[in-house]
Amino acid sequence: RGDKITVRSVQREAGVRIGEVAAWMREHAAAATGDVPEAPDLSEAMSAMVQSVWAAAWKRAAEQADEATAVALDAARAGEADALTAAERAVAEKDEVVVALDGAAEEVKALRAELEQLRGQLETVRQDASLARAKAEEADRARVRAEATSDTLREVLDSLRDGPREAGPAPKP
Repeated sequence: RGDKITVRSVQREAGVRIGEVAAWMREHAAAATGDVPEAPDLSEAMSAMVQSVWAAAWKRAAEQADEATAVALDAARAGEADALTAAERAVAEKDEVVVALDGAAEEVKALRAELEQLRGQLETVRQDASLARAKAEEADRARVRAEATSDTLREVLDSLRDGPREAGPAPKP
């Protein structure tokens, strides 16, 4: 029934009290002891039976242990295979990452060299632009001087042409 087995639960189930059972045994035990033969010695038969049961139990336990070991070994082998596959995949991924990093490092190195070259070119262009500006300013000043000189020469020529006419009557040819 699932109840805990106690003296009281046995008494309740049997419907008899322990004291009543003890009194009945005292009353009938004296009469029965004379008529009852001695118990047979079953130690050899029991020993053989116990040995047989023990051997069967031991064999079954060994089989179960072998089965459990085989299952555990298969699981361990499967786990090992999975772990090796995962490790190989990780090594391959690591190798890919190393190759990608090496490629990126080479690309960065090339970009740095190109950047240095471009910086040098930029500095050259800046110097050329500065020099061109200076030459343009020099050329502009030279142009202004040339225009001033030209204006001055025109004025001088004009004054020379106009000068003799003002001084007197025009020469007759």
